Amino acid sequence: MLYRVEDIAHTIKFFHSCLDCYAKLLIIILSGDSGWASIWKKYRHCLPPTDSGHYITANDIKVVLDGMGVKYQVYDFPSDWDITECFIDGDTTGGHTLDFLTGTKDFMNTAPLGLKQQLRQALGRPECSTKKDGRIIFRNDLSMIVVSS
Repeated sequence: MLYRVEDIAHTIKFFHSCLDCYAKLLIIILSGDSGWASIWKKYRHCLPPTDSGHYITANDIKVVLDGMGVKYQVYDFPSDWDITECFIDGDTTGGHTLDFLTGTKDFMNTAPLGLKQQLRQALGRPECSTKKDGRIIFRNDLSMIVVSS
């Protein structure tokens, strides 16, 4: 789990150094093309910092691995999440979903109106979500990175 570590590069280097010959290191993390990545790029300044103060995706991990000069393979795993209720004012489930998406308790009642509108608009865009049968489906795609020893 690399979401909560202080030094991502150091952590990956450490675990890679622990591998025996022919062993593999598996890192499963949000895809750099996920809806999360899109939101983080545009609204990171408006969102609370994570425990270690950063948001990371597979793209960040690949930069570290490329810098280490190690061999790795990336397998993308499509994943989605119905967030339709986020767009319904006063919906409890939608409110909790927005709390989770933003990392902010009671986001709908504490965020400035402009930010709420901008975030909802961004969540509905193709880089974050698709529309299917009248529902809004968030791209929660993952990447599985297999690092060789």
